[in-house]
Amino acid sequence: MDYRTPLTLVAASTLLFAAQNASAQTSGSNANQERLGAVIGALFGDRLGLSSLDQAWLRGGRPLRDGQSQFVTRVDTSVRSGSVSAAAGTRLRSDYAGLVELETRYAADGRITTEERADLNARYTALTRTLDSGAANYGDLNQVAQGRAAFDARVDAAVAARRLSRTSATQLKSDYQALIQIETGYQADGVITAAERADLDARLDALDERVGDSATATPAQTVRVRLAAIDTTLAAAERAGTVSRAEAAELRLQHADLVRLEAAYARNTPPADDAAYLARRVGEIEARLRR
Repeated sequence: MDYRTPLTLVAASTLLFAAQNASAQTSGSNANQERLGAVIGALFGDRLGLSSLDQAWLRGGRPLRDGQSQFVTRVDTSVRSGSVSAAAGTRLRSDYAGLVELETRYAADGRITTEERADLNARYTALTRTLDSGAANYGDLNQVAQGRAAFDARVDAAVAARRLSRTSATQLKSDYQALIQIETGYQADGVITAAERADLDARLDALDERVGDSATATPAQTVRVRLAAIDTTLAAAERAGTVSRAEAAELRLQHADLVRLEAAYARNTPPADDAAYLARRVGEIEARLRR
């Protein structure tokens, strides 16, 4: 019989108990608990069932950021082999970049909570499964269906944060499943028209608003106006110290990319899903500046 595992769990429990006592006794308890969490992740992560991502986060790492180039390389390889379309590859790379941004936002206060780690794990798993499945039409056909795992994870995170009741969460998941059925009907002939995609995007936006964790732009504002406002807001936020110099530099790079994309779309009317993607990315930056 192997007695090491029980002893490991006892040791981990002792460390957790120490962290709780530190929290109750000292004003610096958060830092102490984070350090103990890092020790637990490093020494006992596998035995406690923590993912490699969890262990890295507990050590203060940014595994999604550090793994971005590897993920992009995998996407590029899949595009060259023909298992993933060029359009799907673009969307996969962009969605991973969005995941890295979310990791950065969650870590802004120096720690990533259990609920936030669960959210990131679910989103990462959904994205990598999409790539592993050879989703040649990712971002085109089955777009709603492919986003179900990530949506469910967001709903669960909202329940954990007490922004949503369990009854509301159940209804949201049911409504998302109904939207998948609508998408299935639209693509029965092998293609989703611009009008159908616009309808799906509008329904998705409505569901997102009910979850309550994403920004909703004012309808009267064009993307170009919103981008101009971001430039002004970002400068003011950096002066006020609410955004660090490093984060401001990162946001300016993203902003410049979106400005170029908007200019390209202005010359040639983009498909509805591409326009929705641009609006979503602008909304993500707006949300980061509002936090």
